[in-house]
Order: sequence, then structure tokens, then C-alpha cells
Amino acid sequence: MKIYDYFARIYVIHLPERNDRYVALDGELQALGIDLKGAKVRIPYAPRPSDANGFTSRAVYGNFLSHMGIMKEALQDRLPNVLILEDDAIFSRRMVKEQAALVETLRSNVWDFCFFGHSLKRELKGCGKGLIPHRAGFIWAHCYAVNAGVLPKLVAYLELTMTLPAGDPRGARMYIDGALHMFRMQNPDVVTLVSNPVLSVQKGSDSSIAGRARYKSLPLIEPLIRIFRAARDQFWRLTG
Repeated sequence: MKIYDYFARIYVIHLPERNDRYVALDGELQALGIDLKGAKVRIPYAPRPSDANGFTSRAVYGNFLSHMGIMKEALQDRLPNVLILEDDAIFSRRMVKEQAALVETLRSNVWDFCFFGHSLKRELKGCGKGLIPHRAGFIWAHCYAVNAGVLPKLVAYLELTMTLPAGDPRGARMYIDGALHMFRMQNPDVVTLVSNPVLSVQKGSDSSIAGRARYKSLPLIEPLIRIFRAARDQFWRLTG
């Protein structure tokens, strides 16, 4: 069984103006046997809030709303599980080759979250390979899965964070990966699987959240940066 067959729905967080990312992700997913226009794939509306609402920027707020909206829809539609991707995700050759083993692990184990992309490195030394349970904190939320059992509590928590004052120990108005981290830390019963080694990272491209890069004002530099990023991404796909 492949990843496409296992997940009830695959969501892609995408801004329509970032066609460069859409085209790139289409190629990445084809390697996994996933068609961006497939019946299970959904690209939901991308919120464009008029203000930051206490988040660090409107873009961060919009990204948070996208992730939360997906989870609310999955809960409402009573989906057994969902895979959530941001449009800058890229996948290693190992993930493409080991799809069946990854799916079998998910089918045969209890889990709430599964992060194919994450920032853990040293913390995984000495751990087994594949999808393994881990309680350490980490960032990144560009390629992860959520199981139905955790959705009610998770949605309630994400909604709560938007009402809390800055500095509240429960978490308030954070990047989505920060909110997921806080939720996991406050709910130690939640089972999180992480890939070892990491199977997805973010493509080298301009951020839709961080704002315009400085090198954009240097036309001679921009092509060199694109070439370097493409080479770096391909090296990672092949070697992990």
C-alpha cells in the first residue's frame, strides 16, 4: 500500500500566486505516486487576514488559520486520518522507496501525529530507523499526518491559543509548529511518531511568511542563489 492509498485525504497549503511551488510540488508528489489533481487531494482556500491579530505577522496568522481550518474540516468530515503538506515540501528518495513499510507501521501502531518532516537530528542518534515514537520538542510543520482520535482536543487547543494573552504558559498566537509543540508538551499521552532519518524538508525557495528577501534587489545574485538551492535540494533528495 502506498501513502496515497492509506490517507483519507491529503491537504496542500498553497498560495495561488506561488505557481513556482505548485509546479515543484507536483513533481515531488508524482514520485510518490500522488496526483495533485487526484480525488483525495485538496488545496483549501488560503486565508488572507486583514491584520496580524497578535501573531508576528499577517502571513503567520494566515498560515496558522490554514492548518487549523484543515483540522476542523477533517474533524467535521469524520476522516480517520489526514496528511498535511505545505507547498514547499520535498521528499527523500528513501521516502519514495519505503512507502509500503511506512504505511505498514502506521497501520499496525497506535499514533496521533506522524511527522515525516521535523528538525530532530542529534536526538535521534541511537534510535531505530523508520517511524519511531518520540517525545522531544521540535519545529517544522510542512509534512505531517494527524489521526482522528486527537482532532477534537487539538482543534479545541488551537482555538484556545487565539484567545490567550501574550506570554501565557499554555501558548498564545504562535507559528503553527510552535502550537503543535506546546500541545504535545501539555498532553504527554499523545503519541507522536517521527521519521528517522527525516524524510521531508522544505525546498530552498523564498518564504511566503518571512517577506521579501534582500537579494531580490540584486538581479545578478538571484540566478546563482536559485542554482545553488536546486543543487542542494537534489543532493538532499538523493542522500537524505
